[in-house]
Amino acid sequence: MAQNYNLNSSFGLNVQKGSQSVSSKQAVLTGDLNKIFENISDEYKKFEGVFDGTVQKEINMYTRQAMIVGMNLKASDKTIRKFDMNI
Repeated sequence: MAQNYNLNSSFGLNVQKGSQSVSSKQAVLTGDLNKIFENISDEYKKFEGVFDGTVQKEINMYTRQAMIVGMNLKASDKTIRKFDMNI
């Protein structure tokens, strides 16, 4: 039983020293950050019309067109035509 408690035996969580150096961890971290910002800039380029107002202008144009069509349809309903079935 005494052989289990000598100074050279591993005990507890068996924590080991990391194999990567600090500079390599920083390089990985900066690479990951660059990927994040590249993804953000790619999304901005992909949806640029949303951010510069082009999409909002198109939405307003279609809304006005729908309103004009709706107003014309309502105006045409004012003339009521009666069809006489009593022949």
